[in-house]
Amino acid sequence: MDLQILKAEQERQGKLIDGLVKATDIQSLKADLEKLKKDGVEKQSDIQLFKEQLKTELEQLKKDGDDKKSRIHFFTEELERLDKLIGELNKQLNNQTLRSEQERQGKLIDALLKKTYQSCTDAKSSGINEIIIPNLISHPFKVACDSETRGGGWTIILRRMDGTVDFYRNWTEYKEGFGDLNGEFFLGLDKIHALTEERNHELLVVLEDLKGIEAFEMYDKFAIGDEDQQYVLHTLGYARGTAGDSLGWHRGMKFTTYDRDNDNKKDKNCAVVYSAAWWYNACHASNLAGKYNDNRWDKGVIWNTFKGHDYSLKKAVMMIRPKE
Repeated sequence: MDLQILKAEQERQGKLIDGLVKATDIQSLKADLEKLKKDGVEKQSDIQLFKEQLKTELEQLKKDGDDKKSRIHFFTEELERLDKLIGELNKQLNNQTLRSEQERQGKLIDALLKKTYQSCTDAKSSGINEIIIPNLISHPFKVACDSETRGGGWTIILRRMDGTVDFYRNWTEYKEGFGDLNGEFFLGLDKIHALTEERNHELLVVLEDLKGIEAFEMYDKFAIGDEDQQYVLHTLGYARGTAGDSLGWHRGMKFTTYDRDNDNKKDKNCAVVYSAAWWYNACHASNLAGKYNDNRWDKGVIWNTFKGHDYSLKKAVMMIRPKE
């Protein structure tokens, strides 16, 4: 009896122990499961949070992308508009340049039709003609041409012959020119500069005394500066002729008038002293703009190597011609 009771008790305790073990396992499993569930929730939350962050960044990227696209589109349109504008401006500029060139060529054609020349070398006879220097002076101007003396083709820049024109003038008048192209005149420093600037020129000086005796002097190069350079006689080549070289001493001198003193005379203005205008040094060996028919020392129309300092010439002509 006792033995049976003991076995029964052992079986009961064994079952209880098994139950307890199983219960413990289940509890452990439940704990593990809860931990897993908790971890899963946290991981899910992390994933969801990360997902939301990605979504937010994506939306921002999309937004930024749209803004950039808008800006790029805007600037692209502006650049295209500017390119078109620049194209139109270039077209207008080209058209304007073309019109200017056409006008210039038209003037040249008109000049040819009207017998307007580029120098007196084109003139067939002596007399007054119109010439034009397209690159320097836009409008034609009248000159006196000599087609007979020493091969012709000469443009007269100064002529003295009878004393009818007063050569005691100011700077502006010498700059622009004055007198009568059919008689006594000075062509003008601006025109002389333009002519000698455009092409190489030679200079011929023709003189005549009161007895009708003529002499000449030719310089193989001749050019003067512009007004900023005070019309300096910067080029005067080799001299040859029968009158002698009375201009060489004036090489490198600026032009002087009574109101613009550029000479080398420190205590006075040579133009005032001699009532004239010239490329004075200190003062002169020639003075073709001097007072006509005044035979006082250095006062008249002077070319020293021909007739001296106290002889006013009857005739004096300065002519220039393009040099081949």
